[in-house]
Amino acid sequence: MKHKIIYIPALAGLIFSLAACSSSEKKENADAQNSAFSKVLVAQVQNQNVQSTVTISGNADANQMVKIYAMSNGYVQSWRHDIGESVKRDEVLATLANPELMQEQAKAQAVLDGDKSIYDRLESIYKKTPELTPLEQVDEAKAKYESALAQLNAINSQISYLTIRAPFNGVITQRFVDTGSVVQDGLSRADAKPLFMIEDMSIIRLSVEVPEINSASINKGTLVKVTIPDLPNTSYDAKVSRVSYGLSEDTKTMLVQVDISNKDAKIHPGMFANVVFNISSQPNVMCVPNQAVTVYEEEPFVYKVVPVDSTAHNNWADGVKCRVQKLKVQLGVSGQSTTQVRYANFNPGDRIVVSGTNFCTNGAIVIAKEALQSNNVASH
Repeated sequence: MKHKIIYIPALAGLIFSLAACSSSEKKENADAQNSAFSKVLVAQVQNQNVQSTVTISGNADANQMVKIYAMSNGYVQSWRHDIGESVKRDEVLATLANPELMQEQAKAQAVLDGDKSIYDRLESIYKKTPELTPLEQVDEAKAKYESALAQLNAINSQISYLTIRAPFNGVITQRFVDTGSVVQDGLSRADAKPLFMIEDMSIIRLSVEVPEINSASINKGTLVKVTIPDLPNTSYDAKVSRVSYGLSEDTKTMLVQVDISNKDAKIHPGMFANVVFNISSQPNVMCVPNQAVTVYEEEPFVYKVVPVDSTAHNNWADGVKCRVQKLKVQLGVSGQSTTQVRYANFNPGDRIVVSGTNFCTNGAIVIAKEALQSNNVASH
């Protein structure tokens, strides 16, 4: 009796082949069906620290700046410091000479010496023999002596003004006179010529004109970050030092000043600066990318996607078939890349459409694919 030989491996291979073909056909059919749906990119809702900022250009000024004038007429006998040199407070910058004033001093000194001698003599006699010298004569001599003394002191004060001193620590930024230059009293002459310009650059005042729309959000102590285009790769963290709180009638802007330490003298007065004001901050709040927010008739909303098959293992990198939900949201702090959303019908980890919103309507079926998402803190 002959037996039939059955080749099981061949049969198994055939079954596997048929199964593979069936699976491939199903995938092709699924791909063909999915190709009929619009494709969108989605991102996850996240909790983030959001900072809302505004950048305004400003101008760097010296902490103190003054033109130094003579307080007495004269000519420049000598000067000791030139442009670019640092000086200390009360350090001598220049010496003036006034021959006429020196003559007046000598004359006043001679008058004082004579009046003092008369007063001293009468007072001595009065103390020894008061009956020989009336008290009125002593008082008159005393008054004349004191008047001469006051006159001499006034002239000496004028002479002291011939020595020009620095009013504060700073740098000589301009020198307007040379040896021999005649200068006029800056206190009484409107056309008087200054001798020096001195600036205190140890602290730089950044003056910024803040628009009216941002003025209410900026106060003394508001955090700022300062960058200066002429100093690349350099930034300064500081706080608002002064706020005028009044708006200019012409420009409708508010003057704000920020002090920056400048011990290394890198910042020069007159430089432009970009000042980033941190006008509001919200820690650990629910945020969505800015491009996910759509506004229609002044109402903001986003498109949330929910997988059609919630039981399947969804590969968002390849694409997941989802149903779209249109959700109204209330916006909070808005930054450069993300916006805070409040009272929204979703949770951190839910996915919302960030690209392809024009293909979305409430209830539509789409193929959602994960988009790259930055986790950086937002800034504006």
